Amino acid sequence: MHPQNDRTVRKLTSDSVMEALRCVPYPGLTRDLVSFGMVEHVDVRDRHVTVRLGVHTRNDDVRAALDERIRSVLLELGASTVTVELVAPKPSTGLPVRHGTADPWAEQVRLASVRHVIAVGAGKGGVGKSTVAVNLALALARDGLRVGVLDADIYGPSLPILLGIEDGRERVRMSPEKYILPLEAHGLPMISFGFFLGEGSPAIWRGPKVSKAVKQFSRGVAWPELDVLVVDLPPGTGDIPISLAQAVTVSGAVIVTQPPRVAVAEAHKAAEMFRTLEVPVLGVVENMSGPFGSGAGRTVADDLNVPFLGTVPFDESVVAEGDAGTPTMIARPDSATALAFELIGRGVAAGLGWRHVAVADAEVHA
Repeated sequence: MHPQNDRTVRKLTSDSVMEALRCVPYPGLTRDLVSFGMVEHVDVRDRHVTVRLGVHTRNDDVRAALDERIRSVLLELGASTVTVELVAPKPSTGLPVRHGTADPWAEQVRLASVRHVIAVGAGKGGVGKSTVAVNLALALARDGLRVGVLDADIYGPSLPILLGIEDGRERVRMSPEKYILPLEAHGLPMISFGFFLGEGSPAIWRGPKVSKAVKQFSRGVAWPELDVLVVDLPPGTGDIPISLAQAVTVSGAVIVTQPPRVAVAEAHKAAEMFRTLEVPVLGVVENMSGPFGSGAGRTVADDLNVPFLGTVPFDESVVAEGDAGTPTMIARPDSATALAFELIGRGVAAGLGWRHVAVADAEVHA
């Protein structure tokens, strides 16, 4: 008689099931279900296991992949039967839904020509979020990905300045099918709310008006085939991130913070918002590190159990380069700051399932 495999003889418990689920990534990403906070309940009775996941996705392929992977892992662990329940996430105070209202996620769509949408956000203003978003997009593009940029900051769109297309309002056009045609800046197709706003900023827009504008804007652009669409969100945890996540499928979010403690506290709020929206947090970036301290970004990442994507050093030239419409990745591609953005870009790409491969010059041009 052969001894049984160690995995089948050890006691099957809720804790051992949770530990096994830490090895199950969300389809298309590298982060696991537990760290995303998707596992709402585990029930183990004898060797019959039930797992309940809170997910918003209506993609049948994703739901089938989740079911298959969870069953495979838990049957190998020693379960005799496995039941996987996929339910809507538990209500959160961050997303109030009145009784009798329609499902706010019912109209969520996947952008047909875009493989991944990633949001760049921050809990507060002044942390350099837009600068990070632009240089991250350029870093991803430099590594060979097809990247576009969407400036979704209704209240203070800054990407036209940072990308040097302040005349975008005069240049932007619509297709015969009434889709917005992106402009190009430094090789990136991009569109900004700033192209369509009048002289007065819609600073008092709230609720339904914002939601309608974001949904129309995010779905109404004729994007070319893209691997990644980088969305620059306004700072804070207001209506726009919620409306974006309800309008289109968002693969992940990058949170930008600074060393001071107040920025760190706000970064936690931003992370909680994304998790409420079931948008995976791909990692944390610490911007302008140095004179004001350092290390806070890694602390936030550790607290949130998400990757620390990297540190961008304080660099006075970055501001001047942004004001001139020539981001650092273009103005000084070999600088320490550009290298930092390059490493951050590779961390984001890894979180989306890509692996960077160094290729010799002779092979690159083959």
